[in-house]
Amino acid sequence: MGTKLDFADIDAVLFDFDGTLVHLNIDFSQMRADVEAVLPRYDLSTGELSALYTLELIEECVRILAERDGEKIVAAFLRDTEAAMVAIEMGAAGAAEMHPGAPELLEALQRQGIKVGIVTRNCRAAVEHILGRNTLTYDVLLTRDDVVAVKPDPEHLLTALRLLGVEPGRTLMVGDHPMDVRAGRVVGTKTVAVLTGYSPVERFAPENPDLILEQVGELGTYLIT
Repeated sequence: MGTKLDFADIDAVLFDFDGTLVHLNIDFSQMRADVEAVLPRYDLSTGELSALYTLELIEECVRILAERDGEKIVAAFLRDTEAAMVAIEMGAAGAAEMHPGAPELLEALQRQGIKVGIVTRNCRAAVEHILGRNTLTYDVLLTRDDVVAVKPDPEHLLTALRLLGVEPGRTLMVGDHPMDVRAGRVVGTKTVAVLTGYSPVERFAPENPDLILEQVGELGTYLIT
């Protein structure tokens, strides 16, 4: 899908992981329920925070606890919520499969001198478990455990760009969720949406990606010469 674009000036590609490179059935509803089950132990409730993504919900709860109860309680809360999320992520990691063409695409990009970064909100343990069984070629991998702020916060992508030594304007951000496209737009990359996650094509319309593909492997048509 999408028109033929000139990506001749691309020095690097940043990829989301879950849903983009890898088919991963994370039960996000259960994860959310398990995280919310932790809140009452700390005299917290979802309340007005219900619209936040799970990681952002945890971040806001941390802010509240830091002001109210101090660092020791914050540390305990983070341990409990992280354990709830990791349990779901690790459970899904065992059955993860690479999307068709993903390994070949990343290898071809590096052979052509295009740097590859992976930026994911998943935990490092789950990602490494998947990569232990499925080889992917990349230069930089940044999970949520490796950065202070995760996408859609621009710092996640900006950290990857700094490590890769590339400029945003010569980079593609590729993802299966509108937040991936949004994050790329904010930092100044070109953007590609893929339809292998939970987001139908209609959800990407407000983000106006430069290109929409059915599968990530199709990106080679635009980048590999």
